[in-house]
Amino acid sequence: MKGRGLVVFLALILATLATAGVFMYSRGVKEDVQTGGTMVPVVVTKVDIPARSDMDQLIKDDQFRTIQVPASVLVNGAVTSVDQLAGKSNSEAILAGEQIPAARISGNVPGGALAIPEGMQAITVSLDSSRGVAGAINAGDHVAIYGTYTDVTDVETGDKLPTVTTVLVPTAELLAVFRPLASSTFGSDESASSGEQVPGSLTATLALTPEDSQRFVFTLESGRVWFGLLPPDENGKPMKPITFLEVVK
Repeated sequence: MKGRGLVVFLALILATLATAGVFMYSRGVKEDVQTGGTMVPVVVTKVDIPARSDMDQLIKDDQFRTIQVPASVLVNGAVTSVDQLAGKSNSEAILAGEQIPAARISGNVPGGALAIPEGMQAITVSLDSSRGVAGAINAGDHVAIYGTYTDVTDVETGDKLPTVTTVLVPTAELLAVFRPLASSTFGSDESASSGEQVPGSLTATLALTPEDSQRFVFTLESGRVWFGLLPPDENGKPMKPITFLEVVK
């Protein structure tokens, strides 16, 4: 009887230990589900980033932050330090809050950081809202560039020429579009702390041939330029220059 009682006693102890083990395991699994297990740091962006953007400028504007995510959802090769982005550009668009795979970041993109097409040059211009399609343009878009010339004098005769508007470049690719933050203009203004963009202000960088670059710079120095946003996969058309008399006739 004593032997039988000992067996029962040992069985009760083993059952209790087994129950405790199951309880502790279940509790651990539950905590892993709630906390996501081991947490690791990862860099994400605060804003959508078009392809071929300058990471240095975005770092300067404090557009990145480091968050903690479960190791189980860490993207393969994800950027874990802002230092990894310095001096680089992105080959593909990156969405706000998205983990950034290192494969999308390169310091050796064909054509440099802006991926300038072969035979082209990068030319930058600052525009107000009305001349820059109200800011509704982004890197990768194509625009038609219009030039208007006023108070121009014929260098040979000295005669004043009529005001004229022409299609300067029928189709030009935008390599980058930068919208300055309010903090860069208004200093300690309330909008600066919120990182709001200056309304109606943008800087656009275009890919132009050397010949078009020359004509574009001349227009910037002696006239005014306007952008016309083209539909996706469509090219602009060359058009005959138009004068005041042709507009009102």
